[in-house]
Amino acid sequence: MKIPVALELKLPGHIGAFHASESFADMEYLGRTLRFAAPVSVDAEYVFDGSGFSVKGTLKTSLHSQCARCAKEFEEPFETKFDERFEKNADEDGECYGFSGEELDVSQMLRDAILLNMQPYSVCRPDCRGLCPVCGCDLNTAQCACVQEAAEEEPPSPFAALRTLLNDDKEV
Repeated sequence: MKIPVALELKLPGHIGAFHASESFADMEYLGRTLRFAAPVSVDAEYVFDGSGFSVKGTLKTSLHSQCARCAKEFEEPFETKFDERFEKNADEDGECYGFSGEELDVSQMLRDAILLNMQPYSVCRPDCRGLCPVCGCDLNTAQCACVQEAAEEEPPSPFAALRTLLNDDKEV
């Protein structure tokens, strides 16, 4: 995704506006595949100050996700704000992006904004109950007997011996 900036290079301080929408290819990040369900839409403003551009705006898209609790596929809306700097002679280890000519290529900046602001895991809805750890039943659609049996049985605790030390009649 490229922003034409020929006018702003001639008129420092002039604020330009940019709106675009583009489909992004799938991305791999930390063992997770990001699949886009909708094009990436960008609304941004940019200004040239004589040495570089300040670009700020909003990025919106939708991702194909899998719930971390119940493993169902769902479409997850994604939106984030960004505020970045583009310099003519930016080094690769710097804190800003580089540009050359009369265009700002913001594709890498948008990918970085997505990766830095996405949730570490996705949940189809806040009250998702997930899967039964014993039988794998989806607890959102059915109630299995495993959960009831597990609730009745008290799990062994390494602190069980301490209960014998406590007596309601004695002061400790």
